[in-house]
Amino acid sequence: MTAQPLSAEGRLGVMDLIASYAFYLDSCDIEAWLGNFLPDGVLESMNAVAAGQDQLRAWVNERIAAGKVAANPPQLVHFVGLPLVRGDSERCSARTYCVILDYNAQNDVRVPMVGRYEDTCVQLDGRWFFERRIIHGDLIGAERRVPPAQR
Repeated sequence: MTAQPLSAEGRLGVMDLIASYAFYLDSCDIEAWLGNFLPDGVLESMNAVAAGQDQLRAWVNERIAAGKVAANPPQLVHFVGLPLVRGDSERCSARTYCVILDYNAQNDVRVPMVGRYEDTCVQLDGRWFFERRIIHGDLIGAERRVPPAQR
């Protein structure tokens, strides 16, 4: 059977997948976050590749332990833009801009990353999953910030 064109409902399913990644990560809901990936799903970040549920769990736990993710209330928040989605009813690609905000002990809001996600998503049993997510950190950390006096 040939895949059908991607419907509006399918696009919304992909958008929900992308949004739930951010919400689950920011709230440290590891099991729900893992549920966004296929059992053999792959996540490529700027400095690591995690393949399969065990490695994905280790990847997210490392970020939590390093204080890069904190819950209740979130001290790090992912903002994602509207994805550009291309594909059909079974498989698609999505490209999405992402901005991460956090704050320090003085409650100064910082922007540790501006980047984008490149996703390959598949639909199984009426639900979308990440087969592969690539995180591109286009602007990362304080070393990329321009002091106000130099703007």
